[in-house]
Amino acid sequence: MKTRFAPSVLSLAIVASFGAFANDYASIDTYEGKPASEHTINANAAVAKTLPWNDTTAFDRTKRGLIAEFGTHEAGELKNRFEYMTDMSVNDLPPTVNPSIWRQGMLNYAAGGLYEVTDGVYQIRGADLSNMTIYRSDNGYVIHDPLLSREAAAASWEFAKQHLPAINGEHKITGMIYSHMHADHFGGSRGVFESGDFAADAEIYAPNDFIKELADENVIAGTAMGRRANYQYGTTLDTNTKGIVDNALGLGTSRGEVTLVAPTEEIEEREKLITIDGLDFLAINMPGAEAPAELVLYVPEYRSLNTAELTYDGMHNIYTFRGAKVRDSLVWTKYLTELKMRFVDSGLVDNIHAAHSAPVWNDANSETNEISDYMTLQRDNYGFIHNQAMRLANHGVTIHDVGREIEKIVPQSQIDTWHTNGYHGSYSHNARAVVNLYLGYHDMNPVNTNPLQTTEKSCVYVEAAGADAFYKAGMKHFNAGEYQEASQLFNDLVQCEPSNIKYRFALADSFEQQGYQSETMAWRNSYLQGAVELRTGDIQPSIKLASPDVIANTPTGMFLDFIAVSLNAPKAEAAGLDFNFGVYHPDLGERYYGEVSNANMANIQVDELPKVDFELIIHKTDFTKVVLGETSLEDLIKSGQAGVKGDAELLTKLAGTLDSFDGMFEILPMPKK
Repeated sequence: MKTRFAPSVLSLAIVASFGAFANDYASIDTYEGKPASEHTINANAAVAKTLPWNDTTAFDRTKRGLIAEFGTHEAGELKNRFEYMTDMSVNDLPPTVNPSIWRQGMLNYAAGGLYEVTDGVYQIRGADLSNMTIYRSDNGYVIHDPLLSREAAAASWEFAKQHLPAINGEHKITGMIYSHMHADHFGGSRGVFESGDFAADAEIYAPNDFIKELADENVIAGTAMGRRANYQYGTTLDTNTKGIVDNALGLGTSRGEVTLVAPTEEIEEREKLITIDGLDFLAINMPGAEAPAELVLYVPEYRSLNTAELTYDGMHNIYTFRGAKVRDSLVWTKYLTELKMRFVDSGLVDNIHAAHSAPVWNDANSETNEISDYMTLQRDNYGFIHNQAMRLANHGVTIHDVGREIEKIVPQSQIDTWHTNGYHGSYSHNARAVVNLYLGYHDMNPVNTNPLQTTEKSCVYVEAAGADAFYKAGMKHFNAGEYQEASQLFNDLVQCEPSNIKYRFALADSFEQQGYQSETMAWRNSYLQGAVELRTGDIQPSIKLASPDVIANTPTGMFLDFIAVSLNAPKAEAAGLDFNFGVYHPDLGERYYGEVSNANMANIQVDELPKVDFELIIHKTDFTKVVLGETSLEDLIKSGQAGVKGDAELLTKLAGTLDSFDGMFEILPMPKK
């Protein structure tokens, strides 16, 4: 039901709500968002009129090749969580959702089952955020990207076995390939590996530096990244029209255990022809674009190209809100140009399929090359952002302004194309990421050379104008539907007075309406998650990005780097820590050397250890158990499973200076307790 208010009534209702409903948000379990304002209703209706609704080709591609729908099978658990989308229609657009992301949710919801890409190539779509691709080999099947969780992967493979032909009387898994090192492309690996179908001699392939880059992205900043991911993915939001409606790359993520069966081979060469049970794959490393380590596959027997995550039905992130290294959009365009010229324009493929979204095929009855057109638009989307962001930067447009400026000049060809819309990335934050890659965060305005801290800066403004004047100005903007301007003022008030319920609810209301109007998934979720925390004062536990399997496969040098990050410099200085040390893993024959000096810690891997103040001797497997909290170093030393040569007291002193991270830090100020 669409609830509409006359603007004057709406304004009175909102003003009253700040004080009247403070107790409505006492529990996260009973939390419910507010209706769309008249301004939001009108804004979303205006957007709807600009969208190319007549173009339904993506829905046609999504439905093509369906072998079997999930139905009540547990592989369809993800779709069951989004059952409210069953009646989704472009004729009944909810006022609390930007119509463009609503349509993307409809598209992702339409996928749910086993599909044939071409004879010999199959995909499970709609069981998780990513696709599981299955290739038929001589004696079985090769699994590509086994989803995010053990449970989703196991259920999906069992579902596929019900509908794919047995080969020599069985459904043997003859190999597995990870396209890249994001968790939704390897996290379900144990669900496949332990299915009982995995051949004893089956290899697991991954791109060059897979383990290194996986650990690098999830360990050093893992705690902060997990907390930030709460906002990007809206972890406390319900799946409804006032909460999560889509996750851009797919409907959502499965629930379960993230696992990792380590690859048996990382492909170090730029490209390499690998043969798995008689089926050839040309594996091409294309790092530094969508992921620091990523493989694209050309499968000549099936005239197919797997583009990994270099293409999907939407604009991808150049920068991701949860936090990761900024991606190189220029390199991305060069990879897509290479793939287009080498495999598509030359006529070597009949389809491209990817880690997300439905494949793209060429129509034998059409004179156009649909795949070439698709890849050209995808490439030019990233190329436009890169080139125009830097053109504007070279004219002096700063990192803070380039997002708004680039939105003004988006070409009509991209506006009229669904698969270049900003569902995962956006023109605005991607353009800022490009400028940051080249020029960094500083806009060169001297006032930002040594900026005040966040709270100090806000209080300077509030104290100068007066809190009442600030609040009245914020409400004037809010009632005019100028929600970002309202948020700017309300945020300063909250920063200065975090416990003021009136200010907190005002900021929450302004965030919420911006979330309802946002096309980009991360924008919507961040605004709405911010509103939840402002209203409830509740911070939920963070997403854990480093699973036990990931930790077990993380090199010890990276854990020593993390210990260095955990070192509390003032405590280390006060303790006068100044020593060197070694770590030796007898089971691997690995040695590490480290120094603690000047309130800092540094380490490297070495072949021979110089003279040190102490050496810790511990098996890598036991070291992993300590990191996971399954045992303590003290207990291992007492039992003789680990040992220390030299001054063991230094190890105790070091431990006393290390911080622990719980991932429960504030993003928006919480009420004072």
